[in-house]
Amino acid sequence: MKKFILILFVQCLFAQSLVEFDLNKSFISYEGKHPAHNWTGTSKDIQGTFEINMQDLTKSKVDLYVPVFSFDSKNANRDSNMLDVVEEYYYPYVRFTSSKISKVENEFNVNGDLSFHGITKEFTIPVELNQDNESIIVTSDFSILLTDFKIKRPALLTIKMRDRIDIQFYLEGIIK
Repeated sequence: MKKFILILFVQCLFAQSLVEFDLNKSFISYEGKHPAHNWTGTSKDIQGTFEINMQDLTKSKVDLYVPVFSFDSKNANRDSNMLDVVEEYYYPYVRFTSSKISKVENEFNVNGDLSFHGITKEFTIPVELNQDNESIIVTSDFSILLTDFKIKRPALLTIKMRDRIDIQFYLEGIIK
């Protein structure tokens, strides 16, 4: 019986493989909207771990975070204002840690905790995954509400920006 448990433990240990993201190709972006203009802020500074289970993708694990200061909207004044609004000096990262992954038709739903602006909320992120034996591409489009994370929406000409922020990510990596 001890040999059987040891064999199961070793199989589980080797079933997980780490994914190393290509930070030249991978990104996460947010889209903000205001009646006067729309913008996109992008970061390529994706950190953390993605352990993929090749035998059963639903047993994979994700723990990714992005420094808030790494988002670039190509407007230094807007980026500086964003850092003040999200209080980057107190809450320097946006983080997602998975708790469950389920397959839904050709996609996956990744449930977990999304931490932003000092608030952690349970969240489900729909993802598409393409893989072969050596590489993986994970993409998603989803939205969050700034008010869910107690972020005061900035205003321009007394008109506040839209509460909903659209988020997109593209992660390309090598399975190690």
